Amino acid sequence: MDRAAEGTDHSTPKVELSYPIAASADTVWNILTDPARFSAWMQGEVTFDTRPGSPFRAAFPNYGIVMAGEIRAVDPDARRIELTWGVESGPQAGEYPAGSSLLAFEVHPEGASSRLELRHTGLPSARAAQEQEGGWRFQLSRLDLTANRTDLAAGLERTLPEWITAWNEQDEETRMAALRRCCADDVTFRDDWTGLSGVGLLGMHIANCHQYMPGYTLEHTGDIRICRGEALVGWRTTGPGGPGQGFNHIQADPDGTIRRVTGFQQG
Repeated sequence: MDRAAEGTDHSTPKVELSYPIAASADTVWNILTDPARFSAWMQGEVTFDTRPGSPFRAAFPNYGIVMAGEIRAVDPDARRIELTWGVESGPQAGEYPAGSSLLAFEVHPEGASSRLELRHTGLPSARAAQEQEGGWRFQLSRLDLTANRTDLAAGLERTLPEWITAWNEQDEETRMAALRRCCADDVTFRDDWTGLSGVGLLGMHIANCHQYMPGYTLEHTGDIRICRGEALVGWRTTGPGGPGQGFNHIQADPDGTIRRVTGFQQG
């Protein structure tokens, strides 16, 4: 019996993790089942086909290690994929050879986010299990980062234009409609001029800006930088008193719904 099969014995060392991911289950599943996305997630060179029996290989040139095995099962409906895993070349290849353990990922939706269940069995020793747990905790944190960036980038592509529309809109009804399309009802906004909570107060603040600083327009500039549900977005204004610029620190849901904005002005 190979060690991967032995991994079903509860007496053998194993790793079991349940990890929240701030991205949709579909996004996480797409990363797990696409070699290019899998490679980007793990920062390696990963090759496989999503069919049972397909060879699986993950090379990490920077670390001088190659992991290998084969795909055992793929269930798109349950968002579950199983593969064997071990060292083809590099440290511990003798103790922990290619295909000698069994690795299972299963993704469950949790609203706009998801949860990844990982089970890694058939490990050669308690020490190996401890090392694998540390490694998988790091990799799942990276998966959370990668998946959230994917979803939030798409979400902000939808909501940031609405944010700009709201700030440039003088009609109250149109402005409030734009804010409700991009913000949570309890959105928090802070900058040099105000600190407030609630979409209604934000709409009132924008109206005051138009009243006391007429003729200004706002636009976004540069690339959006995203890290774990937060983003930095550059902006600039033009108006009678000359241009201004800065950036917004935004906290948002994976679908782009804006929860908090702190505005910083440069110069």
